[in-house]
Formats: sequence, structure tokens, C-alpha cells
Amino acid sequence: MKTIHWNKVFAITATKTSAFFGKNCIIMPIFAVGFTLLMRFLYAYVIGDEVGVPGFSNGYALGMGLVMNICMTGIYCPALLLAEEKEKNTLRALMTSSVNSLEFFLGSVIPVFLAAVILNFLLIPISGYSMPASVLPIFALVNILCALISCVIGMLLGIFAKNQVTAGTLLSPVMMIFMLIPMFSMMIEVLEKISEFVFTGVMMDLVIGLAMGQGVSLSGLQLAVMAAELILAVILFMAVYKKNGFEKD
Repeated sequence: MKTIHWNKVFAITATKTSAFFGKNCIIMPIFAVGFTLLMRFLYAYVIGDEVGVPGFSNGYALGMGLVMNICMTGIYCPALLLAEEKEKNTLRALMTSSVNSLEFFLGSVIPVFLAAVILNFLLIPISGYSMPASVLPIFALVNILCALISCVIGMLLGIFAKNQVTAGTLLSPVMMIFMLIPMFSMMIEVLEKISEFVFTGVMMDLVIGLAMGQGVSLSGLQLAVMAAELILAVILFMAVYKKNGFEKD
């Protein structure tokens, strides 16, 4: 087990935080906010509360915004930042210094993870949906797990990206899968089944169920799906890192 020197982690976190607020990354959370606002006002005029549940349109807009943020911020930003490090050849210097891989991973993930989690909470009032305080603990748990999974996936994809251009090409189909499956799950029966086994689908189902007045619940299957995908993503990252990681770049 590698020793973690938190002063090194915080130093990398500070560097990554500064990079995150650069023009290439900060546009992603801004886009998620804009998308949520667009969906809020669009659904207010298009679907209103046709399902017979007051506030459903706002809840649906929230679900769409959450999925968008998880993918655009959680997946895209870690991959882009890692690709930028590789493109500028600053990664080799880090990995041959006293900073170990775990410290680099934590320092890289923390700022994006916190941004994704905090923004997901901010999207609740932005969407206009009134989420009961009693369900916030469950929402927080799902929010944290989904943000963490997305960041690990982003880091995993970032290993394969040689530069920022290839990162965008590589990320697009992956993000589309994680976004479109839950977003269209209410319209297409096949996607509804698949969505149950996707972490973004768990988040979407949670919010939609709450918006439809069905209450909030987190089943054992949903917890197992998120736990399994988190563990799988970490294992894949570790394996790919050792085989095709930064040292060989």
C-alpha cells in the first residue's frame, strides 16, 4: 500500500483547481447550468404537468441537468486535464518525481469531484424543483457515488488520450451513452431496462420517481450497480495505468 503524503495531494489539487477554471473545463459546468435552465422553461411550456403531478416538469428538468453535469463535468473534465498534462509533457516530470500515482490520482480527482457534487446540489434550486429535506441524505449518497464513478471513468479515458483533441474524440461516444440512455429511458422501453444498470440511470430514476410523487427509495440493486461500476472503474484504471500508463507515454 502506497503512503499518501497529503501535502503533495493538496499541492496537485491546487494546480488542478487552477487548470479546472481554465476556459476548456469551466465551460462544462456552465453548460450544465444553462442546459438545466433551458429544460426547466422548455418543459414548463411543452409538457407542463401533464402527468398529473404538480412540479413534475421541474423534477424532470433536474434529472436531465444532473445527468448532463455528471457526464460533462465528472467525465469530461478529468480526462481533458489529464490529456492536457500529457500534451504539455508535464506529466512525466510529476510521475518521475516523489509524487506517487495514488497521490497524483487523488489530487487530480478531488477538484472535479467536489465541483460536480456541489453543482448537482445547486441544480436543485436552478431547476425550480422543491426537493424535500428528508430525501437529501439519499440524494447526497447517490450524488457522491455518481460523481466519483464519473471522475474515475474520466481518468481512465484520459490515459488513452494523447492530447486534448483526441480526448474530445474519445470522450464523445462514451458521454453520449451515459447521457442518452437515462434521458430517453422514459420513451424507449429497451433503454428503460438498460438504464437500471447504468449509474446515471440510477440518478435519473431517483429524481423522476420523486418528481412523480412515488417517494424516494434506493434499492439494493441500485446500490449494487453503483458499487460494482465504481469498483470496476477503479480496477480498470489501475490495470490500464500499469500497462499503458504515464511511464510509457
